[in-house]
Order: sequence, then C-alpha cells, then structure tokens
Amino acid sequence: MKKLFNISIFSLVLLIPVLSNAQIAGNAMAEKNSLGNSYFTPGNNTGVNLNLNSNYNSNFSNLLEANVMINVKAQSFVAIFSLTQYGKTIEEVETAMRSRSEIFKTNLQQEGMDPKNIFFDPITMLPTYETEVVEKKLSRTFNEVPSGFEMKRNVHIVFYKQEQINPIITIAAKAEVYDLVKVDYNVENKDAIISNLRQEALKILLDKKVVLEKAGIFTKFTQVGEMQNSAYPSERYAQYVAYRSGTPPTYLVNNKNKPVQTQYNYADKTKTIYYDKVQDRQFDKVINPIVNEPMVQIYFSLKGQFSIYDPETVSSQKAYDQKLKEYQLKLLDLEIESKKRDIELKGKSTPAPKK
Repeated sequence: MKKLFNISIFSLVLLIPVLSNAQIAGNAMAEKNSLGNSYFTPGNNTGVNLNLNSNYNSNFSNLLEANVMINVKAQSFVAIFSLTQYGKTIEEVETAMRSRSEIFKTNLQQEGMDPKNIFFDPITMLPTYETEVVEKKLSRTFNEVPSGFEMKRNVHIVFYKQEQINPIITIAAKAEVYDLVKVDYNVENKDAIISNLRQEALKILLDKKVVLEKAGIFTKFTQVGEMQNSAYPSERYAQYVAYRSGTPPTYLVNNKNKPVQTQYNYADKTKTIYYDKVQDRQFDKVINPIVNEPMVQIYFSLKGQFSIYDPETVSSQKAYDQKLKEYQLKLLDLEIESKKRDIELKGKSTPAPKK
C-alpha cells in the first residue's frame, strides 16, 4: 500500500500544475474522450444545435433568426471524488472506509471547508471473488471462491472559487483518495439570464427586419419560435494526441527478393485534454466574449417566420377598407332613420281609442 500511495501522490503532484489555471475536468473526461493513435485529433467543436424543438409543429420557412450567447462564471462548484475500499470482512471494509472518510472530512474542515458542503454518498457494497486451482493427477479445476468485499463511496464537495480545487486534491491524497470523477458548475439566476438573452435576440431580429426594409423588402412576422440551451465545461473538454512518427523502413533480402516480415512497434503517445469552448461563429452577439477560464455558456435562438408584402398595395387596401367602412356606416344610419320615420307614420295613422 505504501508503494501505491507514493505513486498516487506523484500523479497528483503532476496533476496540480495542470489545474493551477483553474481548468477543472476530472477523470471522467479522460475516459469519455479516450482515442486511438492519431497525428492530431481536434476537439468536439462542431458547434451547437440551434434548431427549434419539436414543440413547434409548423414548418418554419422564410426565417429571420437571432442567436445570442453569454459566457457566465459559475457561482459555485461541486467536486465528486470516488473512494474504493477492499477487505476480507464487511466490518474490516466499513472500518477502513470510515477512517479514510473521517480523515478526508477532518482535513477539509481544517482548511476552512464548511461541514455542510461535504456529503458522503454510499454507492455499492459487493462481494469479491478469486480463482482457486485444484490440481489432481489427471485434471486441473478452477473454482471461483469468495475473497472478501468491495465498498465504493463518493464524496461531494461544494466550493466557491476555482483555485480551491488544488488544496482539495492535496487533502484527498492524504486520505488515499485519488479519483476526481468530475466537477459540476452551478449558475444562479438562470431565468434572469435567459430573459436578458431573449431581449437581446428580439432587438437583433427587429434590426434585421429594418435592414431588409432599407433594401426594399418589407416583411411582417407571422409566427415566432425560440430555443434555449447551455454548454457546461464538463461537456466541452476534448482530447488530442500531437506527434509525428517516421516512416517504417522496408528491408529486402537476396533470396528471390522476397520482403522480410517485419514488425513496427509504436511508442505510447501522451494524450492531453483541454477546454474547448463553444465558438462565437454561430452567434450574432456574444456577451462577455473573453473566456480565460472554463465557463458556463448559455445560448438562445429566436426565429421569426415572415411574409413579404408591398407597402403600396397594403396602403391602397387600407384606404379602400376605410372608405368601405364609412359607406357601410352611412347605409346603417340611413336604415335607422328610415325605421324611425316608419314608426312615426304608423303612430299618426293609428285612430284614437273611443271613450
């Protein structure tokens, strides 16, 4: 165990300089982005989907659209570490796990961490097995037999500044906790952010409409649809392998010039992960565009279906409709006056009742 502890500490020491710029990913990112050998594999930056969702059943054509994004610094973070403990008995596993958990929690509190921001999440308790070989004179049998138990537990740690992850990793190493699974980013007041993006998108949409009118194309919106989404840093880490290999040589022998069967052994190449933000090119406007650390990217798309009209035709139609309305009102007044006269005449022609 001492040897494993030293190796893991060395791994964490190597990891800390990478995290010193507050680019937090977690081991789950390395697993998700695992790649084979390649000269250069860029990130997953193929853009984001800005299409309307299935709630809009109409076929949106003749579209004007406005796409807006904002880069938001997270107000808090949740780091998830994974602990694994083995033992011969359940009591042994529980005791060892409790001891490591208490060391981890105590050291975190000594660094000023609020106990309310530390949560232990039990995951699994499973039996483990090993293979027992039974040798006989004419046979060999492999039997799977119980060997002990395995317990897994996750630790959720809430913190508020990205640079706090460095001392947290160091503290985790002292408790023999080496697996940083992931880090979640939390953003407050998301509704207010979406409302601001909606207003910005509407302004851009109306500006585009004015530009068309200046070009002599007059439009009116018949319906409007919107889409909103966000990209979190844990979704935007990519992996690449950068290297150049030489061309394997080909050897020939004098025996009928047949090529010699050769084997080329490639060296392992170091893989690197990096934060690959959503690029600005899809958007009409990006608020807080300079990103010097991983941020939550919230984006909003507003699409307006429009029809084209001729202002002169519309003006003529309005004038005609107004005259028609005035004419209909005059006819109605004449009809009312006619009914009044009929009532008065009937009243005069009716004989007075006899006394």
